[in-house]
Amino acid sequence: MKKNTLFFSLLSVLVTLSLLLAPACKSTGTTTGDKPSGEQSIVLNLGGENNTIDPNRASWSNERSVMMQVFDGLLAFDTELNLVPMVAKEIPTVANKGISADGKTYTLKLNTKATWSDGAKVTAKDFVFSIRRVFDPNLAAEYASFYFNIVGGEAYFSSADKTAAEQVALKDAIGVRAVNDTTLEIKLIDPLPTFTQLLALWPVYPIREDMVTKYGEKWAQPAEDGSMPGYIGNGPFILKEWVQSDHYTFVPNPNYWGTKPTLTKITFKMIEDINVCYAGYLNNEEDQSGVPAGTEIATMADPVLGPQVQRKAQLVTYGLQFNVTKPPFNNKALRQAFACAVDRQAYIDQIRGGVGTVSLGWIPPGMPGFDATLGTQYKLDPVKAKEYLTQAGYPNGVGLPVIKFQYANSGTNPTLAAFLQEQIKQNLGINISLEPYASKDLSALVNAKEFQWAFYGWGADYPDPDNWLPQLFGTGAGNNKTGYSNPAFDTLSAQGLKELDNTKRLKIWADAQKMIVDDVPMVFLFNRETFVLRKPWVKNMVITGMDGQIAGDMFLRDAFIQK
Repeated sequence: MKKNTLFFSLLSVLVTLSLLLAPACKSTGTTTGDKPSGEQSIVLNLGGENNTIDPNRASWSNERSVMMQVFDGLLAFDTELNLVPMVAKEIPTVANKGISADGKTYTLKLNTKATWSDGAKVTAKDFVFSIRRVFDPNLAAEYASFYFNIVGGEAYFSSADKTAAEQVALKDAIGVRAVNDTTLEIKLIDPLPTFTQLLALWPVYPIREDMVTKYGEKWAQPAEDGSMPGYIGNGPFILKEWVQSDHYTFVPNPNYWGTKPTLTKITFKMIEDINVCYAGYLNNEEDQSGVPAGTEIATMADPVLGPQVQRKAQLVTYGLQFNVTKPPFNNKALRQAFACAVDRQAYIDQIRGGVGTVSLGWIPPGMPGFDATLGTQYKLDPVKAKEYLTQAGYPNGVGLPVIKFQYANSGTNPTLAAFLQEQIKQNLGINISLEPYASKDLSALVNAKEFQWAFYGWGADYPDPDNWLPQLFGTGAGNNKTGYSNPAFDTLSAQGLKELDNTKRLKIWADAQKMIVDDVPMVFLFNRETFVLRKPWVKNMVITGMDGQIAGDMFLRDAFIQK
């Protein structure tokens, strides 16, 4: 959450959906009498280009926005973020024998109606191929570490220095197998209370081995004409076209095995300038848009636009992350100085028009593990900030190298960057350099840990603390962008992931979060609230706390147009 990259969450930043005849997800938001009418086409803005839409490789929320239209996983989340079956016939439990008594073996029966967009049956082997592939050392998938509790997964992931024969043996030893075409078995090293939620995420969507074999790593990339011949999915839509740096086009999957979507065409534009997107919305060129920074209050008061505002709190936290592996931010006192030099409430009020809430901690409100008392030692305090700066060895900034703040040149990010530059100058007496990037270039820079200080967001992939801590701050974890490493934190994380007593488990995660907040690998900034304009003819596009880059994108399969 991804999430947010939001710019981002990776969001992080995420998940899919479901219900009834399997993939028809529970949803709300349609009033009595609302029925589809007129052209069933919708235009939305993704906000930038993606580096990949390969489910095994992807990690950012804008990547997930695309994938969840094309693929269905074993399980999913409904509009209330409850876990529901998707390709699996039911959620595995000990009672239904989907989970063994020792919690280490999962057996999932697949819905026999599930098909690919070319009409072929979805089988257990498709999931076996995908799960093994996510550990492929050549992919270096960022979300692979989420699944290291699967027997043999980490060993294969870490086998880059092994011979080809040794790698094959390690891959075959991974604890996942197809008992038959409709039965999948997964073996774990230790019981994992949240493993069913991991089965709802995109890294373990089914993938067609024959498409990967035929097209190689280009299976999830467009041909020269923009078509996607290798990108075969099992979800409600087909990705018909990907014109890079311009748009995606989706059409209904004619062989979809669940309730067919009503929309006949979805267009995701890649407009990075919020002002351009907003102007297009006013001109009826887009069906949903954010608003330019600082216009939120005026928008709500506008007699025409006010009723079109959609707002909802998100399970998303944004921060200003440091690269703690390199000078100068490998210096904790310097990070503390910067943390005390930012007026978060002013940012919410002046830049975000009052939308969102100040965050001094990491886990957001509405999540188990949220603690409003964390991080108060790093609230705005210019005097304390300068004391920390002296402790860091840079009194009044003397001797400090140039500080570069890197951000995606899209949405309200440029306004944030200017605000931050002013705050650091005002409260620390330091001039920072602003470095804007295209969205995909910034994500690549952050993934490679070549940044210095950058805007970052995480949105819940699933609503549990273990989605917010070990995979982002554990030593060497796939989504650890800051490079933070603390053996004491790693020990707590190992305990939290295994603990079956929920009260004890949450206490472990509370201690782990406090450790992170104290060590300041990022300046925790705010919790996001969705604030978008949506045309009144768009119906049943439900916003949740775990959406991808586009508000309501989890349930486009249920949306329709009423004109």
